[in-house]
Amino acid sequence: MRLVTVLTAFLLLSQAVFCLPAHAERIGLSNLVVDNQEGRIKVRFGVDIKDVEAVSQALEKGEVLALQCRATLSRKRDYLWDTEGVSAETTSRLVLQDGGPYEISYPDGLREHYRGRDLALVMKEAWGAMNLDLGDWNTLARGNVYTLTLDIRLKRLDIASWTKGLLFFWNFDAVSPASYQLDFSY
Repeated sequence: MRLVTVLTAFLLLSQAVFCLPAHAERIGLSNLVVDNQEGRIKVRFGVDIKDVEAVSQALEKGEVLALQCRATLSRKRDYLWDTEGVSAETTSRLVLQDGGPYEISYPDGLREHYRGRDLALVMKEAWGAMNLDLGDWNTLARGNVYTLTLDIRLKRLDIASWTKGLLFFWNFDAVSPASYQLDFSY
């Protein structure tokens, strides 16, 4: 009985200590488009991080953040689960250089690095117009309804895996994640 009381007190205390303010709209999305470009399924969108102050505070503490965008295209069905078709993902790192500018870089090296002292402007330049390639357009069959799901999160990269495993119920993202869905017919 004493152990239950101690655990309950610990959980209530940790809830009070680690309680963070809620964010109403954390990650905004603009211009979500699925189209055919040179025979490829392209997803074009823009990401707008609403809580720039929370991101700035995390970076000033020395944390390394990453914007992770994952698009999944599936065929929508009425009475069964949707059939997952294709997916693609992109990740970009956001860091604050020592006493210097903010920098956003992509690991694939195909895109340029974005640098500047105004965090909101750097994020807008780097994430305001993004795209993902979901594969060959011929994989889509005419006469079907499709669902595009776009999951976006701004996560902390420097959290130890054992911490994530131990506190699996805790959200370690710098800004709460967002998920968007677009249904369309082809």
